[in-house]
Amino acid sequence: MQSRVVVSTAAAAVALALAGHAGAQSNVAVYGIIDSGVEAINHSASIAGSKANLTRLSSGNLSGSRLGLRGTEDLGGGLKTVFALESGIGVDTGAALQGGRLFGRQAYVGLQGGWGALTLGRQNSLMLDWMSKYNTMDNATWSSKVHDAAFSDRIDNAVKYSGKFDAVDLSVYYSTGYDSSKGGELAGHGKAGRQLGAGLQYHGAAWRAALVYDRKHGQTAALENNTDEHLTFGARYKVGAAEVLGGYLRRKQDNVGVGAASVRTDLGWIGLAYQVSAPLQLSASLYRTDVKHSDKDPLSVITMVKYSLSKRTDLYLINSYASNRGGSNLGVNGFGVDIAAGQNQFGTMAGLRHSF
Repeated sequence: MQSRVVVSTAAAAVALALAGHAGAQSNVAVYGIIDSGVEAINHSASIAGSKANLTRLSSGNLSGSRLGLRGTEDLGGGLKTVFALESGIGVDTGAALQGGRLFGRQAYVGLQGGWGALTLGRQNSLMLDWMSKYNTMDNATWSSKVHDAAFSDRIDNAVKYSGKFDAVDLSVYYSTGYDSSKGGELAGHGKAGRQLGAGLQYHGAAWRAALVYDRKHGQTAALENNTDEHLTFGARYKVGAAEVLGGYLRRKQDNVGVGAASVRTDLGWIGLAYQVSAPLQLSASLYRTDVKHSDKDPLSVITMVKYSLSKRTDLYLINSYASNRGGSNLGVNGFGVDIAAGQNQFGTMAGLRHSF
């Protein structure tokens, strides 16, 4: 693992060195976010299995820390080449994230014109690109993705089309193997690791809304007929300095085979963000997962105070409370993560985010 981090760091340094040279021929930008803070949670699972408090330095709390290159080249006639290479970074340790991938957040190239954009490579799903924007926490560590990790999905081996038509966005994608580290793209097994999705999004003067469908297949030959489907709707409406955000997700996991059980869950959420002044924003959200045919219906409440020191630097304080019943095990960081069995959990994090 250490050698992988060294290689990743060296490669990123080379990419930065080349950026200036590439800029002479095309429009290339270097950008990034550095976000770190202190996180404290109670009722964490200790080594002995009992509940205990946990305090640690954490990275990417409000926004995932990253270093990226993106650019375009004008090919004439309204046609452009577009690309992005983006690495996830753990600021607390300096490690490469997304399983140690060098460009684990995004790595794609494509063509763009008046008809839209067609891109190839590792890319964001519409759950990440669109639906994560319909809760007050966006894609923060504590957000809708605590209840369903699909809100943070990235897809390997993906072909993606995105188009904008007046106030409507349209996007579709297809992957021949959405997570290369776990399988897919198997000869003779055309369903293994496949993922497809489609969505529509409307932008109005005061409100916007989106509807997204996403389906994954099992990643091995034995599991290729298993499916995991998400149908998600989100909306947000702005009135003066306040904005209401909410949505609904229907998830169906069909597991085929002897003794396999299918699972159906619904997730609903509602939140309010209020811009108190130019630098100060307050927000709060309620999320609830309904596990069908079960008493496991956990909920969480997340609040945030964000103060902008400048256009690029923010201070934040985030609090989260996860409530469990019927044997559910939702922690502030997700299901079964840093949570002692059968406990509710409270967490707080304070930190600093800088973008460049």
